[in-house]
Amino acid sequence: MLNNNNHEHQFNIDKFYKNYLKGSKIFSNRDALDSSYIPEELPHRDSQIRYIAEKTACALLGDTPPNFLCYGMTGTGKTATIRYVSQKLAQQNSEIKPWWIYINCNIISTPYRILAHIYNTISRRDKIPPTGLPKDIIFKKLLGLLDLKVGHSICFLVLDEIDILVDRKGGNEILYDLTRLNENLDNCKTSLIGISNKLKFRANLDPRIISSLGEEHIVFPSYDANELRDILIERAKIAFQESVLKEEVIPLCAALAAKEHGDARKALQLLRKAGELAERDQNKIVSTKHVKKAQEDLENDHIMEYIKGMPLQAQLILTSIYLISRFSPEHIIISGDIYDVHSEIRGLIPGVRQLTKRRISDYINELSLAGIISAEIKSMGHYGRTKIIKFDIGLELLEKVLSEIEKINGIMNHKPVFLQTDKVKLKNNIFKKLI
Repeated sequence: MLNNNNHEHQFNIDKFYKNYLKGSKIFSNRDALDSSYIPEELPHRDSQIRYIAEKTACALLGDTPPNFLCYGMTGTGKTATIRYVSQKLAQQNSEIKPWWIYINCNIISTPYRILAHIYNTISRRDKIPPTGLPKDIIFKKLLGLLDLKVGHSICFLVLDEIDILVDRKGGNEILYDLTRLNENLDNCKTSLIGISNKLKFRANLDPRIISSLGEEHIVFPSYDANELRDILIERAKIAFQESVLKEEVIPLCAALAAKEHGDARKALQLLRKAGELAERDQNKIVSTKHVKKAQEDLENDHIMEYIKGMPLQAQLILTSIYLISRFSPEHIIISGDIYDVHSEIRGLIPGVRQLTKRRISDYINELSLAGIISAEIKSMGHYGRTKIIKFDIGLELLEKVLSEIEKINGIMNHKPVFLQTDKVKLKNNIFKKLI
């Protein structure tokens, strides 16, 4: 039972909300800084907009648009451009109103769920259950619904992060089925649009799918700092109150995001986070100090999300390094130490198997590539070579994220045996020293 007797420092939520409402207003429409927000204009994407408009315009006459693919790194405006064109298409004075169904393959990734999502989006009433029906039954029901509900119109199927689908079981099969839908429809016509972060994505496709998709594709190049600045200027006019941004704020956000492969999503996140930090501090102006703090917070959020998404064994390797660093900060950590500590702590969690030294070395390499640790190989003379392990992130941040992982939380206070002066380990058995 929690008991807080220090009433003087107790958080007063009512007072907080009152002060918030009385405080300076930074935003006028903060949603304009969301990556999902579609503005009236998309700077520096004219050629891509024109290409997609040319490919989809025939839908207004009831003709079948071609299938095509969009390539580009994260934050290059692929999804935003597709949504922008879809909105403009819907605004045209035409008897035929195309349907657009968006599927994020990172979330909806199985053939069953993809077919169910398309069906449920169109039907809205008669829902396909999350599991239970044979796939061929759902496919037949979907064909009937497309002809009945969409009728003589066009249904665009947009598969975002389509490359993830190809790597999953049954991915090539469902893609083939979707690209050949028109062969089984009497009234409705469909067009498949794939969006991928990987330029070499087509290399993993079944030749039949490549044939069905055709050769149509469009590449979205990364934005440079000047282009990102233009994007932020236009969004800032909508998102912020007048004169709340210092002149250096937008160029700094653009420059930082340009280093991240020209990621417009990152630039928008930075600008929004900086505004929210200024708002939280009750500041009337957003300055570069808020941008720098926003950058730090977003990087920490990214690291925490990455660690939480790692396999349990990788999390245990990271925990092993953490425990050595925590209980012996001056200790030089080598890969052999990590193997020993992992052997101890994996036994504290039911069902976790012992890893080989080779597999642990692989995990260390992966953590190093992710920028969480550094693993420098050093010669130990006639003892051979080993990896010297150091953290590249703060110990406090690591402790915070590990403690939020349920299976790891219970072993956060385990002191490795080789650091316990009253114990010794012999042939995987731990004994208490008698002398």
